[in-house]
Amino acid sequence: MSIFSERLSALLKAKGFSQKDFSKKANITESSMSYYVKGVRIPSGEVLARIAKALDTTADYLLGNTDNAQIPESKSELKYLQRNLGKLDNKQLKKAEEMLKLMFDEIFEDEDEEE
Repeated sequence: MSIFSERLSALLKAKGFSQKDFSKKANITESSMSYYVKGVRIPSGEVLARIAKALDTTADYLLGNTDNAQIPESKSELKYLQRNLGKLDNKQLKKAEEMLKLMFDEIFEDEDEEE
């Protein structure tokens, strides 16, 4: 078994998913899911991302690049900000940028110098 299949199987068990139910949740065929669990195949990047998201973990954890199965909090917060900033029109986005620059001028200072 590969580290991917071991971690995938462990997370499925820990979260109470059957392969069949999880394959539906992650939009993967049942046969592909079976190959992944058995360690016969490793998914493509797109499928790996769907699996990680559905299991609330990271692709790095599933692939063995880290032993931390939790999504770093800062990434969750950044995704929240990106999602909501994405809802703004150009005028609102410009206002948000100006406010951030005023509030956190030390962060944006380097960027102003490059322009």
